[in-house]
Amino acid sequence: MTRKLVCQVDQVPKDGMKVFDLDDSKRVLILNSNESFYACQSFCPHQEVCLEEGLFDGEVLTCHQHLWQWKVETGEPIGLAEESLETYSVEVDEGQIYIHN
Repeated sequence: MTRKLVCQVDQVPKDGMKVFDLDDSKRVLILNSNESFYACQSFCPHQEVCLEEGLFDGEVLTCHQHLWQWKVETGEPIGLAEESLETYSVEVDEGQIYIHN
């Protein structure tokens, strides 16, 4: 597994989310749930809608376009969603967020 720096902790709003571009042309969505951080693919697997435009309640991410939902901790689909999200292991080290992929 490769460790990649994504961003600084303070770049992700508290109880919010933000998309970051990685150096390998990949985009990742970082979610902040009460200072616990999660990472997943940035686009909905249904129709490639940007998930940053959706809703996040601290546990569940909802695509605003067709209301597909996922548990951010595991990427597991719930409700209408038919596919899982690709998730990444997150490490916070000295104020920086890294993912492992």
